[in-house]
Amino acid sequence: MNDIVETFRQDAEDAVRIVSGLLRRGEGGEAFRERRRRVSWTATEAGLLAPAFAEERGTAVRLRLGRESLLVARDGDGPEALREAVREASRRAGGSPFLKSRGLPHTHGEAEASSVDEEERAAELGAALHRALPDPRGFSLSLTVARVIISRAVVTAREIVSCGTVRRLEASGVLRRANAARPFAFQTSAPWAPALDALARALSDAARPVPAHRAVEGPVDVVFSPGAASVFWHEAVGHPLEAGGGEHGSVLTRVARAAVAPPGVTVMADPTRGDLPGAYLADDEGTPARPVALLTDGCVDGLVTDRRAAGGASNGHARCGDFRRPPRPRLSNLVVSPGRARGDDLLLACGNGLYVREISAGHADLESGRFTLFVESADLVRRGVLGAPLGPFVLTSDVLSALRHLHADCGDVSHPASGLGLCVKGGEGVAVGGASPSILIRGLTAVRGRS
Repeated sequence: MNDIVETFRQDAEDAVRIVSGLLRRGEGGEAFRERRRRVSWTATEAGLLAPAFAEERGTAVRLRLGRESLLVARDGDGPEALREAVREASRRAGGSPFLKSRGLPHTHGEAEASSVDEEERAAELGAALHRALPDPRGFSLSLTVARVIISRAVVTAREIVSCGTVRRLEASGVLRRANAARPFAFQTSAPWAPALDALARALSDAARPVPAHRAVEGPVDVVFSPGAASVFWHEAVGHPLEAGGGEHGSVLTRVARAAVAPPGVTVMADPTRGDLPGAYLADDEGTPARPVALLTDGCVDGLVTDRRAAGGASNGHARCGDFRRPPRPRLSNLVVSPGRARGDDLLLACGNGLYVREISAGHADLESGRFTLFVESADLVRRGVLGAPLGPFVLTSDVLSALRHLHADCGDVSHPASGLGLCVKGGEGVAVGGASPSILIRGLTAVRGRS
C-alpha cells in the first residue's frame, strides 16, 4: 500500500512538540489526523447520475489517565485545528501546554481529481454495470457506488506515525424484480479496473431471480463458500476475541488455550494484508500493524487489543470509525488457513444439506456464544450434488458447537471475500476484510424468514 500522507508531516516538529507538552503530566494519549475523500455515483436501471463529491478533514486529541479518558475533536487536519484541540483538551484536563507555533503554512496536499478523470471513471463504471445487467427489463436497481480514499496519521509525544492511505470501491443498495427485493453490498481494495470487473460479477450474481424454494427448518449440514465462510469466522471467532468483550468476557476468552476446532485450523487477524479492505500500516493509536493469531491449530490463542486494554502490550488493533470517536479493539482482516479438500470434496462429505453462497449480515452474542447468519443465496445439496436454489433464510447455532462440528478438512485455497466490507459495532462502522477456504459445518439450525 502506497503511503501518501506526506501532507501530515508538513508541521511535524511543531505537532510533536505540542502533543509532548500536553502529555507532560504523565497521561497517555495522542493526536489523530484524518482525511477522507468520497466520489459517489447513484445508479439505477436507467443509468448513472452525475457524481457527488465529499471531503472531510478532522483532528482529535485523546488523553488517557488510568481508566479515565478524554477526546476533543475539531474539523480540519492542519496546525490550527491541532492547536485548538490541544487548548481545549488542556483546559478540560486542568493544564496549559506550550502552544507557540512556528506558523508553518498548511498545505492542502493531494490535488482534486480532474473532471476528465472522473468522467472517464463514470464511463468505465457505466460499462461495468451494463456488463452486469445487459437487459434491465423487469428489473429495478437503486445502488450507490463510491470510490473512497482515507488517509490517517497519529501524532505521539515522539513522532508522527502514518497509518497509511486506503483506497477502496464500495457499493450498496437494493435490487428488485417483480415483488422480490434483496440487499446488495460489495467492497474491494483492488485497483480500479479489476475492482469494476469484480463488482460486475457480484452484481450479475445478485440479479438472478429469487428462487421460490425455501430451506427446510431444523438441523442441517452446511457447506459455506469462501465468501460466506469469511462472514462465519468474523462473527463466530473474530468478535468474541476482541479485547474488552464485556464484564464476563466472551465464550472464547473463557476457554483460552483450549482446543475448540479441529487440528490444523488457524485464524489470523491480519491488518498487513494490503489486498484486503481492512488493511493499515499502523492502527489509530499509532501502534504498528501486525498479524495476531486468534486460533492456532484449533486452539484459542490470542486477542486483538488496544492500549487501553493491554497498555504497552497493544498488538495494533485500535480502530475508530472516524476522528470524532475513541479507538477500541476492532477486527481488521480475518485470514483462515486452507486445508486439503479439492473440488467437490466438501459437497460429497456433506451428502444431503445446503451450500451457502452468500451471507448478507450476521450477529453474535459474545457471552452466550449464540450467532445468527442471514443467508441471501444458497442451494440444496443432495447426495453430494448441488440442487435447487433457495430463497433467503437464517442459520443459527452457538460458537463452541459449530467449531466442534467443523469438518476436519477445509478447501485447499483461501479466497478473499468481496461481500465482507463494513463491520458495524455499537453504531460505528470500520472497514474489514476476510479470506477463507470453503468449510463444512454439521448440525446448524435453519430457520425460515429473516427474523
